[in-house]
Amino acid sequence: MPDLAGRLSALPVASLIDVNFILINRIAVLIITLLFFTVTLLVRKSRNLEIHPRITAPVKLALFGFVLLSAELTLSGIPSYKALLQGLQTIVVLLCLASLINYLIIDIYLRIHTQREVPSFIRDAVVLIVYLAIGMLSLRLVFKIDVSAILTTTTVITATIAFAMQSTLANALSGFSIQTDHLLSRQNWISIREKNIFGEIVNVGFRYTTLRTTENCMLMVPNSVIMQNIVTYHGNSSTIDKPAITVDVMLGYDMPPETAKTLLQQVLSDDREVLENPEPLVRLTALNESGITYQLKFWIEDPARRIVAQDLIYSQVWYAINRAGYSFPFPHRQIITTEAKQPFQFSRSQISSALQNSDIFSILDPDTLQELAETSMVQAFGAGEVIVRQGDTFSSLFLVIKGKLSVEVDSLTVGTIAEGSLFGEMSLLTGEPRSATVRATSEVWLAEITREQLLPVLRKSPLLLNSLSSILAAREQSTRSRQEELSSSALENGTLRHEVYLQKLKLFFGL
Repeated sequence: MPDLAGRLSALPVASLIDVNFILINRIAVLIITLLFFTVTLLVRKSRNLEIHPRITAPVKLALFGFVLLSAELTLSGIPSYKALLQGLQTIVVLLCLASLINYLIIDIYLRIHTQREVPSFIRDAVVLIVYLAIGMLSLRLVFKIDVSAILTTTTVITATIAFAMQSTLANALSGFSIQTDHLLSRQNWISIREKNIFGEIVNVGFRYTTLRTTENCMLMVPNSVIMQNIVTYHGNSSTIDKPAITVDVMLGYDMPPETAKTLLQQVLSDDREVLENPEPLVRLTALNESGITYQLKFWIEDPARRIVAQDLIYSQVWYAINRAGYSFPFPHRQIITTEAKQPFQFSRSQISSALQNSDIFSILDPDTLQELAETSMVQAFGAGEVIVRQGDTFSSLFLVIKGKLSVEVDSLTVGTIAEGSLFGEMSLLTGEPRSATVRATSEVWLAEITREQLLPVLRKSPLLLNSLSSILAAREQSTRSRQEELSSSALENGTLRHEVYLQKLKLFFGL
């Protein structure tokens, strides 16, 4: 090719080496690119892996390069067409070379070196550098433009642009630092207290990091904000070290610290969101003007449940403190001129009516029922709180005035208790341990009847023992008969159980 030889003789030695490597050996570059990406495509298909455009595009580009090479050979007699095709083919070869270099660096070297998916920030940075180098080479080889002259004449412009884009450059450099820090990897939860930000890292780009908040909103935080502020790392649901949450609660000086710590510790132990290990902590942190501050520290499984866990803890603490007969402190400078309203309004006749409708207490006269209703203690529980635990030996019965509860045996939910129902009657009447754990599923109001309240009633009416034992035996027999039909032996067994319950009642109440 005399024209090509003439152009080669006019080029410097360095340019001649470039031309020899890229132009003269462009067929080799096309073959290597085509073979490499074809094999990669077949391997990924055999393993049912996703086929990316960065694999298929170089194959099509290499085939297009061979078409241009064939056209160049066909039109070799026409100098103008030949020069045009040579320039176009050089650009195609350089693009194939860029695709090959990008894949080798990003998808092979960096993937093996980091043992994970290459972050988008690093991938974009490598692609940008490679294509800039290929672009500068194209200007020199195809368009015969001296790149050094362009760079020299645009130094002032470049400095002006860099000054104007200093914020963007700061975000880009900060993004590179974020990508190299494993604590700021995707799916990790972080918080920035100064900006009141809490969310899961979804992606890290050149300018900003995308966070998903607990409200499932996407928050775009400039990378420089993350690098210039104190960031708290909360881990994720798959990390071994679970995130800790601290909640501050202020209680009054009338509540002894030991009593407060025991009560708050019990709230943490009963909450399902709180992990048993590490063990939750309750610490007194400050003696303030209006009250004592206690810090509750506990661990949860998933950082995404942080707000939910805090809501449950605060709600249950409120109910527990009010049930214990204490209240939360008000500022001392505040003057309260009216009495605070009772948070729960209920009717004693409602308790009396519910007791009369139950099979156990329906045998009592209205005056006795009213007396039990007047002396019973009404307590309120928040959702998730435990009312009784399996194996407890407390002797009391509960009437559900409002709300709904779940029944758990060995940590498995086996049933529910609706409004107007009774539970705990076996422990009240016989002193037997609780056979199940009862937990509130919503706000519940419970009227509690204790052994001390029922004892005077039984002493006034000794015949009630016989009726109560019959009712307990019948209820047990009814439960057993759900699985099989009653037989004569089962009836005899029911009579025997009546005698057993009668002896238990007499022994427990000392009658």
